[in-house]
Amino acid sequence: MATTSAFDKGLRHDARAYLAMAGRHYENFPVGSWLLPRAARLHLHRIYAFARTADDLADEEHDAEGLAAFRADFLAHLDGQARDVPLFCDLVRTIEQCRLERGLFTDLLDAFTQDLTVKRYDLVGLHDYCRRSANPVGRLVLRVCGYRSEPLDALSDRICTGLQLVNHLQDLGPDLRQRDRIYFAQEDLARFGVGEAQLRAATADAAVRGFVLDQACRLGAQLGEGWPLVDAVAGRLRWELRAIVRGAAAVLRRIEAVGGDVLGARVHLNKGERLRTVLGGLLLSGAPRWPVVGR
Repeated sequence: MATTSAFDKGLRHDARAYLAMAGRHYENFPVGSWLLPRAARLHLHRIYAFARTADDLADEEHDAEGLAAFRADFLAHLDGQARDVPLFCDLVRTIEQCRLERGLFTDLLDAFTQDLTVKRYDLVGLHDYCRRSANPVGRLVLRVCGYRSEPLDALSDRICTGLQLVNHLQDLGPDLRQRDRIYFAQEDLARFGVGEAQLRAATADAAVRGFVLDQACRLGAQLGEGWPLVDAVAGRLRWELRAIVRGAAAVLRRIEAVGGDVLGARVHLNKGERLRTVLGGLLLSGAPRWPVVGR
């Protein structure tokens, strides 16, 4: 099967080597941390390597042909027609052992492919994008940890869409300047009088700050709606979810603290702040504090 050089460089070695490469990516909300049991971590690391590679083919390489080859090779391995890519061989074992739905993986691939062509969104389109790019990850985490329930899936979807949009909110400037993408609804931006020139500025003006703070409060409320998932699961998964959601809350509080200036101020968590979210996952059972400015 023909592949591009970017695809070859990303995959033609063992999964552990790729995972080391993927670990160099900044992540506010890492999935599959040491908080989870070793067996679950192994499966989630395979899933992460799959998603990270495909995402990099879209975001870093802008390689439509490579992403198409990635998809074709993955499906060939899943259907038992190929066994030559270690990452896919490992992932197929995870899919079989954990009884994971094919559609969760193809939804992710559809979203990554969409990133190559779709740069702006209305509200309906944005929610559909998050449904395919973010929500499958949470459902895969639940499946790997033994949970299959429509009510839990719904709570997970609230959290995962919220997490994705928190990431995009803190990266509002870089997403536009580096990738020509705006992952927020055009009608919401228009409501605050925010145009693209303002989002390319070095610092946020009053209109951008108002938009950002409003979004931060909305996302905090959405994550709060998903918080009951934390209490609905047991064991070490509860710790993991606490840490992930606390990480998102910490980002939103930083955005609140800088008055919504995501263009000019530091809003990404540093190592110490990320460590505190992990410790909070271990030690604190209650929901975190969400932003209130702008409500």
